[in-house]
Amino acid sequence: MSKYSLKELAGFMGGELYGNDMLVSGFSIDSRTLKNGDVFFCIKGENYDGHDFIDDCLKKSSCIVSSREINPIDLNKKSYIKVKDTLEALKKASEYVRSKCSAKFIAITGSNGKTTVKEMLAHILSNHKISYTKGNLNNHIGVPLTLLSINNDDEFVIVECGSNNLGEIKPLSKLIKPNIAAVTNIGYAHIEGFKTLNNTAKEKYSIFDYIQNDGLAVINIEDKYCDNINLRNKIFFGYSINFRKKFKKIIKNLFYKTIFLSVSPREENCFEIEYKGKKELIKINLNGKHNILNAACACSIALSLNIKFEEIKNKIETFDSVNSRLKLYNLKKNISIIDDCYNANPSSFKAAISYLADLKGNKIILMGDMAELGKNSKHFHEEIGIYAQKNGVSKFLSIGNHSKYASSIFGENGHHFTDKESLKSYLNNNIEPSSYILIKGSRNQKLEEYVNFLKKRERGN
Repeated sequence: MSKYSLKELAGFMGGELYGNDMLVSGFSIDSRTLKNGDVFFCIKGENYDGHDFIDDCLKKSSCIVSSREINPIDLNKKSYIKVKDTLEALKKASEYVRSKCSAKFIAITGSNGKTTVKEMLAHILSNHKISYTKGNLNNHIGVPLTLLSINNDDEFVIVECGSNNLGEIKPLSKLIKPNIAAVTNIGYAHIEGFKTLNNTAKEKYSIFDYIQNDGLAVINIEDKYCDNINLRNKIFFGYSINFRKKFKKIIKNLFYKTIFLSVSPREENCFEIEYKGKKELIKINLNGKHNILNAACACSIALSLNIKFEEIKNKIETFDSVNSRLKLYNLKKNISIIDDCYNANPSSFKAAISYLADLKGNKIILMGDMAELGKNSKHFHEEIGIYAQKNGVSKFLSIGNHSKYASSIFGENGHHFTDKESLKSYLNNNIEPSSYILIKGSRNQKLEEYVNFLKKRERGN
């Protein structure tokens, strides 16, 4: 584990150290998970202020980073760093730690699939020394915390970046200073904040602004906005990329590297990948055709890091799906749950329905609200109802304030529920054998409750 001098950290953060200098290795903003010897940053949030927990944290921490004077404190045993702004200090500390590490840094963002790509890439690189984003620590606090967790001898560091408003990705890229940055795709996630898809593209592509001079941008060629990216070294991934497309991209990016990785779907869950004239057939354990492009993105990054084709193939074929992302659970009576309730937006919902449409059996959707869609929320929810109807869904169930528009426009066999118990009662009594139930909604809908209900229901039968 890497160790850092409090004195050097304080100087880099623009703060003043009170107490003794010492070497530290752990950093935290959560008093509940604070470990012995950690540096605790008193971050002020909407619902809490870290300064309120200083007394408790002094018992475990080696040092407190505070915007206030701390008194009483025994400076012979404990130290603290006084700064103007603790959040800015957290970012500066992460920059300092980042500067001490010679690993290759990979930054990943996109409207959909960034967590899957991050986890898949971490699996591909698992034979190497790596650090990567844990959980969903992908915002202005999570990215600094990820950087503070890395080790100086890491070979690769993978950082996931998220945003729901303009101007959030660029500062994260500045902290990371990636060697490689990837945008999985451009879609309607968080459209309430971005207003338009063009704005979404600008925000996501701003991750390329702080790529190192010899670095590489990994770009989904299927996104219509990809021609708006400034000149730089690029690798495009996508479905069968023809000569005309390649020629146009190369001419537009003259004097810089322009590389292509194409994928072609084959039989179920298999795809052929072509890169620099070499072809490889790969089988993935992920459901949904959209995951072929996620795999293509991860492959593009790994190949750019000089990981061998054979190693990439072996790792992808042993990668299991991420929880609550098109995770299939087979129950009795040929009833299957498709748990995709981690999050939802119009693009990802249509992708999930497309996967459902290819399955044989009764097709049922349980939909929760899609959040952050702004004034067009009704329209986007109705689109899902229409798309489900056109793709052979037999029943459409909904719960939430906006999902009712989807079940209403779906028509007959569209049912909206206003409370949990009536929905559970319906699920308990109206699911036919040989049915697939897709459960999907935004994170705040907490639809895993219904996944667990159906699994528990089976155990009780």
